[in-house]
Amino acid sequence: MQLQRLVVGKGKTSRPSEAEEWTKEYYEIEALIEDPTELEVAKANLTGLIDGWLSKLKPTTTETQKSQSIDELFPENLRHLLVFEEKEGFYIIKPRQFLGSENFAKIADIVKTKGGEYISSGKNSHFRIPVKTS
Repeated sequence: MQLQRLVVGKGKTSRPSEAEEWTKEYYEIEALIEDPTELEVAKANLTGLIDGWLSKLKPTTTETQKSQSIDELFPENLRHLLVFEEKEGFYIIKPRQFLGSENFAKIADIVKTKGGEYISSGKNSHFRIPVKTS
């Protein structure tokens, strides 16, 4: 069997937010292979090229951009302690670990300046900030 043509295709399907439609990006590359021993190398190179293109795709929604910018309210030393998400009109901010009283107070102050509050609910305790006021 003499292989002469190699086609590699990959895609990425995403839905930036519940309010938006699913989008799909798909790339396909065709290469002519003269030496069958080069098949795996050619496949890896083509796959890597497509992966690079797909990794550069960025969400374009304002909702996604809002979610990404909420973490910028917090200094880097606090940001890495928190998980951010958007849910039902609020930015939800949950600790990744025990914050300690000093970090908790700093985070609470930032949240309060944005019209947010702390919700004490055991393991589900979190800070929340209304989306419209951020």
